Amino acid sequence: MTPRAIVVYCGVLMSISSFTVDITLPSFPDIVAELDTRYALVQWTIAIYMLAAGIAQLVWGPASDRYGRRVTLACGLAVYLAGCLLGALAPTIELLLAARALQGLGAAAAIVLARTILRDLFSGQELGRNLALASAIFAVGPILAPLVGAAIATPFGWRAIYGFLAIFGIGLIAALWRMPETIGEKVPEATRPAVLARRFKRLFIHPQSRRFLIVSAVIMSSMLMILSALPRLYEANFAVTGPAFAMFFALHGIGIIIGQVLNRRIIPVLGIVRAMLLANAILIVAALLVLVVTFSGLVSAPLLTAIMILFATSYLVVFSNGAAMVLEPHGDIAGFAASLYGFVSQIGGAAITLVTVVLVGDSLVAFGLALLAICGISAIMVFDWQRRAAA
Repeated sequence: MTPRAIVVYCGVLMSISSFTVDITLPSFPDIVAELDTRYALVQWTIAIYMLAAGIAQLVWGPASDRYGRRVTLACGLAVYLAGCLLGALAPTIELLLAARALQGLGAAAAIVLARTILRDLFSGQELGRNLALASAIFAVGPILAPLVGAAIATPFGWRAIYGFLAIFGIGLIAALWRMPETIGEKVPEATRPAVLARRFKRLFIHPQSRRFLIVSAVIMSSMLMILSALPRLYEANFAVTGPAFAMFFALHGIGIIIGQVLNRRIIPVLGIVRAMLLANAILIVAALLVLVVTFSGLVSAPLLTAIMILFATSYLVVFSNGAAMVLEPHGDIAGFAASLYGFVSQIGGAAITLVTVVLVGDSLVAFGLALLAICGISAIMVFDWQRRAAA
C-alpha cells in the first residue's frame, strides 16, 4: 500500500464515526416508534457512542505504541463488528444504547489509529495537509451515510442498517491486511500506569497541546449538537423526516469536502493557526445567519440546509488543524498523543452535547444561540493563542 493509499485508508477510518452515526439519523422517528421510547433517548445514541469512543481511545493509542498499529486496529474493528450485530438484534432502547457503546469502543481504534498512522508518516505542514486530505475523504461519510440509511431502512427497516455497518466493518478489516506496519519501534512499557501518567502530564504541560486539546472539545460539541438536534428540528419545524431529511443532511458533506480541499491549499499560505481563525469566523457567521433567518421568519428547510453547508466548510478546518497542533510536538509518542486528543475532544464534546441537546429541544433560536456561543469560545481561544505567539 503506497503512502497516498494509506492516507486514503486513514480517511475512511476517520469516517467510521460519522458514517456510523449519520446513517441512523433518518430512522430516528422509526426507532422511537418501534422501541416505544422517548425521542431524547434515541438522540442519546449519538452521545453514548461518542462518549464510549472517547474513553476507549485512551486504551487503543497506548496499546498501538506497545503492540503495533495493525494488530491493535484489527482488535478494535472486531469489537466494532460485535456492536453492529448487537444493534441489529436489540429489542429495547437500553440494549440499543449498549450496542452503540460497544460500537464506539471498537471504532475508537479506527479514529485514533488513523491520526497515529498519519503522524508516523508525516510531520509539520505536511502532516496538516495530509490530515486535511484524510478529512476530505472522511466527508464522504456524511454525504453517503444518511442516503444509504434511508435507502436501507425504507424497504428493510432500521435494523438492517446495523447489518450494513457490519459489512462495512468487515471491509475495513480486509483492507487492513494490505497496510504495512508504520510504527518505527514498539515501546514495551507504553501501557504501564507510570508511563501513561508521565505522557499525560507532558501533553497538558505543553502550552500548545493543552490549548488545542480544549479547543478540540469545544468545537467538537458543535458538530455533535448538530447531529443530535437536526433530525428533531427538521421534523418539528418543517415536517421533514426519513428520506427527505436524508437528502437535506447529505448536502452538508459537500461543505466539508470544499472546506478541506481549501484548507489543504491555504495552510502553506496562511499557516495552520491562521487557517483556523478564518474558519472560526465563518462558523460564527453561519450561527448568526441561523438566528437572522429565524427571527425574520424566512427560515425553511432548504435555507437552513444552505447555512449548515456553510458551517460544514469550516468545522473540520478548526478540528483537523487543531489535531495537527496537538500532535506535532509529540511524534515520539504519537499513539498516546492521538488517543488523548480523541479522548478530550469526544468526551468533552459529548458532555457538552448531553446538556445542549436538552436545552435546544426543537427551538431554532436556542439552536442558533448554542452554536454562536460554542464557536465564539473557540474563536477567542484560537485568537488568544495567535496573539501570544506573535508577541
